[in-house]
Amino acid sequence: MPLPAVAFYSIYEVSARWGCSAADVAGWAASGHLRAMIGIEPVQCGDDLHGGLVEVSLAELMPLFRRFGPSDETCRLRRILPAGSETWLRVTEPSEGILVRATDLMFPAEALHRFEEERELLRRSSHGTGAGSRYDWEAMTIWLFKRLNEMGFPASQAALIAEVQDWFIAGSTSGDVPEESTIRKRIAPIWRAVRGGD
Repeated sequence: MPLPAVAFYSIYEVSARWGCSAADVAGWAASGHLRAMIGIEPVQCGDDLHGGLVEVSLAELMPLFRRFGPSDETCRLRRILPAGSETWLRVTEPSEGILVRATDLMFPAEALHRFEEERELLRRSSHGTGAGSRYDWEAMTIWLFKRLNEMGFPASQAALIAEVQDWFIAGSTSGDVPEESTIRKRIAPIWRAVRGGD
C-alpha cells in the first residue's frame, strides 16, 4: 500500500511548484486566496486553551516576506483561528504572542490543489511523453483508458491519482515512481474535461 498523499506544503514548496517567490505566495494568502496554518503547543486565549493545527493571518506575518531589504527571521503572532471555528482569537498567554518562522507555515494540500485547478496552473507545465521520458506515460495512459472504460471514474480526482500512483508502484522494479504532484499534472486536464472539477 502506498503512502497517503501529501497533506501540507511549506511556503517554499508552494513557491517552487508555481515558479514564484515566497513573498508572492504570502501576499496571496494575506489577501485571502490561500489558507496558511501552523502547529502550536497549547496557548491561552482568554479562558480557553487552544493548540494543534490553527489557521494564521499572513497579513500579520508579512515582515517574514519583505520584497525589499532583509526579511525578519521570526515574527510574533497574536491571533489564531482554531480548527472548526469562524472566530479569530487573541493569544493572551504567552502575552508576547507565538514565535513563528517562515518554515513553520503550512498550506493544506487539498485547498492548494483546488486553487491550482481553478486557475489552470497545472497547464503551464508540460512534460514530454516520448522515448526520453523518465516514466512510461504512454503505457499508463493505455491502462488508464482501460480502467475508466471498465470501471468508470472513482469518486474523486485524488482517488484516481492514487490509483495511477499504485499502477506505477506495481510496475516499478527500482521503486522509482512519479511524485503525486507530477501525476496530478497529467490527470487534472482529463478529470476537468470529463467531470468538470472535483
